[in-house]
Order: sequence, then C-alpha cells, then structure tokens
Amino acid sequence: MGLALAAFGWSADQFWRSTHHEFVAMCEARREMNKPEHGQ
Repeated sequence: MGLALAAFGWSADQFWRSTHHEFVAMCEARREMNKPEHGQ
C-alpha cells in the first residue's frame, strides 16, 4: 500500500478499490518511466 500511496499518488481508497491487474500495470508503467534512456 505504501508504494501505491507514495509512488503513484493514490489514496488509500484508490488502493483498496484497485484490482491486482491495475496495481501491476501501474508498477510496470512506473518501471518503464524510470528506465535509463538507451545510450546514456
């Protein structure tokens, strides 16, 4: 829950109402956003 609140900006209610798929999708999107660009 801490990851959802801190990294995604979700409220506790958003976390508890989200599905497993939504949470995993947010984790994957966050990981892609934080990848270093190729060649740097």
